Amino acid sequence: MPVVDIYRCAFCGHGVTRPAMADVAPLYAGRQSDDFLMRDRGWIRALKLLSFRALAKRLLRHLRSDERPCVADFGTGNGMLAACLAEALPSGDIYGLDFFDSAPSEIGAARYLKFDDTEMLKTRVDLLTCFHVLEHDDDPHAFLKRLVGFLKPGGCLAIEVPNVDCVWTGWFGAACANWYAPFHRVHFSRSSLRALLASQGLKIEREDDICGPTIAMSLAGLLRCRPNAWLFAAGIAFRPAQWLAEKVTRRPSALRVVVRNC
Repeated sequence: MPVVDIYRCAFCGHGVTRPAMADVAPLYAGRQSDDFLMRDRGWIRALKLLSFRALAKRLLRHLRSDERPCVADFGTGNGMLAACLAEALPSGDIYGLDFFDSAPSEIGAARYLKFDDTEMLKTRVDLLTCFHVLEHDDDPHAFLKRLVGFLKPGGCLAIEVPNVDCVWTGWFGAACANWYAPFHRVHFSRSSLRALLASQGLKIEREDDICGPTIAMSLAGLLRCRPNAWLFAAGIAFRPAQWLAEKVTRRPSALRVVVRNC
C-alpha cells in the first residue's frame, strides 16, 4: 500500500508515514472540518468577509483578459472567496468548485460546481485560485497537473499553502495548525513548494509570505478544543508580534505563489 509523509520535519527530513488515501472526500463529510469555516458568525464572519474582499481585488489584478473572464476557486470551502470574486467582477463567469452536491452557504452570486462536473472548465479559466487545498491531497504532482489543466494559455494560477517551516511549528509542536493531521496529507516548505512547481515546468511570477490565523488555530489544537471567538480574539491581539516574528525570521505562516500557463 502506498504511504506518504505525515510529520516530515523541514529541518532534518525525518518523518513518519501512513497509508495514502485514494479519495480524501470521506474526511470532509458534512463539511464538519474546520477547513470549511461553516461556523463563523457575527464579528468574526464580518472580519473575514472584509479580508476576502480585499484578497479578491488583489487576485483579480492578475487577469489579462477584459472580455468576460472566467475565474474559478478550487476547493471553495464555505464559498466566501468565490462570492467576493463575483462581487468584485460582476462581468465575469465566476465558479466555486468543491466535493459536495449542494452549494455552500456563502457562495453568493458565484456558480457552484462539483469537482465531477468541471469538465466544461478545462482550458477555459483565466484565473484559478487554490487556497489551502493542495496540502489536502496525497499526490500533489497529479493535483497540480489537474489544476493547470483548467487554465487557458496565459491563464493564471494562485496557490496558497501552510508553511511547515513556519516559526510557530517549534513553539506549538504537533499542535501547530500547519500540521493539522490527518486533513493535511502533505506538508510544504518554501523549497519543496518551489520544487513541486518546477517539476511541472511552472515559473513563479509572484511569491508572497502570508501571516495567517495560525495562532488561534494552534491554540485550539494545544487546548484540544474547536476554534472559537475567544481564541480568534487572542490571535488578533497577538497578530502584531506574530507579523514581526515572521518578518524577522522569514518563516511565515503560509506561502502564496502565482504562476502563469505560458
